[in-house]
Amino acid sequence: MQQKQIPALILVFALLLCGCVGRQNAPPSASPTPTHEAAPAATPALTTPATASPVQPENSAEPTSPPHSPLYLPNCTAEQITEYFNEVVHHVEYSDGTGDDHLVQKWLSPIRYRICGTPTEADEAALRAIAQQLNAVPGFPGICPAEDGMQENMTISFLDPAAFSDSFSSVINGEYAFGATQFWYYTQTNELHTARIGCRTDIAQISRDSVLPEEIINSLGISDTITRTDSITYQYSDENTQLSDIDLLILTLLYNPAIRCGMDADSTAAVIRELYY
Repeated sequence: MQQKQIPALILVFALLLCGCVGRQNAPPSASPTPTHEAAPAATPALTTPATASPVQPENSAEPTSPPHSPLYLPNCTAEQITEYFNEVVHHVEYSDGTGDDHLVQKWLSPIRYRICGTPTEADEAALRAIAQQLNAVPGFPGICPAEDGMQENMTISFLDPAAFSDSFSSVINGEYAFGATQFWYYTQTNELHTARIGCRTDIAQISRDSVLPEEIINSLGISDTITRTDSITYQYSDENTQLSDIDLLILTLLYNPAIRCGMDADSTAAVIRELYY
């Protein structure tokens, strides 16, 4: 038995020796060829940090809240917006009509205005600026100057104190006012169709820059507020000269097609809840 094993051992030794010589004489390679022995199946492949991307289990993602609508204002709830909407939309002032002025009133047709009296260049610039903002409100029918031969449905007058008092005596009722608005609507539909605005010329330009946009907003179906000091229609200030976020929000809500002329407070509240969030 021992004599039969010797040739076998010699043959194995020869094969091993040939293999070693072959590896020593093999040409060098820049990247060794991978073999199954070099990467066992049980060993995970490595990736570089630059290309590695963590794999999340299907059910491991944290739930996210749905995004708010574009109308949403931080720190203002739907209830607060509804309450404010009721204050400035469902309590209309200075309108002439025999219908219920606690219902939604707004323009459905484009506004064509004509300037009367003695405006300054700053007045005209402020008017163009407010018109540009209004024309960007979705759903608003538009406002622009009445061209020659075009029937205006809004007049904007810049008057001295005596002429202002005479022209708007039924609106201001003897009160000391820098500006005034009066508008008319169809009693069957509550659609606004005509308006006139007056601004006094004896006040400082900074006050005129506040009075003019306030009266224009009033003529669109939005009354003064006594609760929002940042609003252009804040009743106790003539220092706000720009439309605030809350002003633009109320305009956008009012002129959304879902809020229609003649709607009451309960109906608009339901729409606001849908639109605001």
